[in-house]
Amino acid sequence: MLIENARIRIGNLSLATAILVGLFSFALPMHAQDDLTTNNATSALDGGWITGPASNPLSFLNGPVDRSYGSQLPYDFPDFQPASDLDAHLPKWLKFEAEERFRGEGYANSSFEQGNDDSYLLNRFRFQADLRFGSWFRFVSQVQDARPFFEKPPIGPPNENRWDLKLAYVEFGDPEKHWFSLRVGRQLINYNNTLIADSEWRNQGRSYDAAVTNLQHGRYHLGVFAASAVIPLASGISHHQQGNNIYGLYGRVDNIIPNSSLEPFVLWRVQPDLAIEPALSKKTGKENMKTYGLRLKGRARSSLDYSVEAARQAGKDSTEGVRAWGLSGGAAYEFRSLTADPRIFAQYDYASGNPAPGDGIHRTFDTMYPTAHDRFGVTDLFGWQNIRAARGGATVMPLRHRRWTVTGQYLDFWVPSTADAVYNTSGGAIIHGAVPASIGSHLGQEFDAYSWYELNSHFNIGCGYGRFDAGAFLSYLTTGHVYSYPYFALNFKDHGPRKRE
Repeated sequence: MLIENARIRIGNLSLATAILVGLFSFALPMHAQDDLTTNNATSALDGGWITGPASNPLSFLNGPVDRSYGSQLPYDFPDFQPASDLDAHLPKWLKFEAEERFRGEGYANSSFEQGNDDSYLLNRFRFQADLRFGSWFRFVSQVQDARPFFEKPPIGPPNENRWDLKLAYVEFGDPEKHWFSLRVGRQLINYNNTLIADSEWRNQGRSYDAAVTNLQHGRYHLGVFAASAVIPLASGISHHQQGNNIYGLYGRVDNIIPNSSLEPFVLWRVQPDLAIEPALSKKTGKENMKTYGLRLKGRARSSLDYSVEAARQAGKDSTEGVRAWGLSGGAAYEFRSLTADPRIFAQYDYASGNPAPGDGIHRTFDTMYPTAHDRFGVTDLFGWQNIRAARGGATVMPLRHRRWTVTGQYLDFWVPSTADAVYNTSGGAIIHGAVPASIGSHLGQEFDAYSWYELNSHFNIGCGYGRFDAGAFLSYLTTGHVYSYPYFALNFKDHGPRKRE
């Protein structure tokens, strides 16, 4: 995969204090809500659910592995849960959790440069301690050791992150029992995979130094946060940087339409050193931008899942005004009466680009802090900026084995603005240049196939292959016109006693 090269600079949390004090002052009585900072948020407890829970590896990496179609059938192998077994002999106020992930991957023609190839192994270990004192107070800490083997230098993040402090927060209130919860410290945030999330496919993942509160009253939910993304170091405890902050209000109203969620949100991002027009020059400046969005997701007739999201951005990038927007929509349908329970899916994504760099208006959509893997295919070449993408595919359970899923998909990519750059998953400009109008705007197409098998409730294995073939636009600007990405993975997560989903 392309190594994400956009560095995130972050800063202080002063606004968080004001927001949270205000909430303490006039919050209304509410009831419990899901923990929006550790699950995949209000929209996707299954990760990339729109393609079927098992068709997106994040379904497993961001939560319990037993997610394939919610099967209640026994597993093929006995469970292995050392942390849970240890917890059973400890006081109720002390619990441990453990994760181990091993992945082998490779790529050909990285950065679309002919012959820029590599293959290597990745290992990530996490160990967590939870101290709970009564029903209203909890302290959580987690260490992480992530490192590559046999990778070509230079070596560092996102593949290398040795013995870092991944989590360290205090939490007041239990989000599963109380109307109010407050979490302060280093944590995960995942309200919306497309814009603000934890990017778990990367070897080190993403953490935030943040203050987050979640409120619930009946079918109404609200998350309020102020955060600074942590910049991972190759070794030792990582820190956030000053000046790059994101603040947000993320709401949810259930069942306006039966079995649906309507999610309005506002995100405010400020940073001091942004590349203003990467296709025009290397000039940088300050950003002060707000993103206003709305997402509707739900299920109809028990077999049809759907999701539609729209976002508009306004503000200032240096002296340029911001006018950008993005759109995402998709649906998936499961044929439960057919052999192998096929689940077909289709999705369309659009994010604006800048057709006239230097005209005083910045029209390139800002992808912010997404969970990007498999959003635009498993090769992870592109981000939600200056792009049009169409996607279709299917997930099946061979021989109706509900612990084994196989997915195939096809994607087609275009750039809305040929004068703008092509962007990676972190928002970094990877390719730009003048292209004759006769060449067109076709980036290329991708074919993916991947499979996951759940051995037991804590362990799964998977493999996949993605191939991207450059279209006329990309072929004109590059020398490597075919990019391939094979991988295999083994994932173990023992998060102690938990309720079954």
